[in-house]
Amino acid sequence: MDEVVDGLFVGTARDAGDKALMCEYGVEAIVSLTHEGPDDGFPSGLKVVRLPMKDGPQNDQQVFEQAVTHVLSRLRTSDNVLVHCSAGASRSPAVAATALALYNEVGLETAFEQVKNRRNAADPHEAVIRQAARIYTQHRE
Repeated sequence: MDEVVDGLFVGTARDAGDKALMCEYGVEAIVSLTHEGPDDGFPSGLKVVRLPMKDGPQNDQQVFEQAVTHVLSRLRTSDNVLVHCSAGASRSPAVAATALALYNEVGLETAFEQVKNRRNAADPHEAVIRQAARIYTQHRE
């Protein structure tokens, strides 16, 4: 799990189920992008929003947008939030970067670079990047 900007974390399904890790970093909310949750479930007491996404071109644009909206709302309320997918490499970095770009009013490329600089595992699928660009553009119009 990596903090890509103050209060915004990107990680794996395993991270999302680690109560000690969530406590250590003060995570208050989780945006889960996997179809399956962590093996032992999510730690109790956290606000969990489940928005299962697929990695690649078959992903649902509306679900991606809902995930970005949830992350944005957490950034606006200064809640520490973890966005996770299976490996923390494609879906979760893309959602985090899109929300970050909109929140900080910076270019999407800048936000992706910021996420990649803090999360070595970040390697979003090309189709997910295209979805991020569509959502970013829609929100900026």
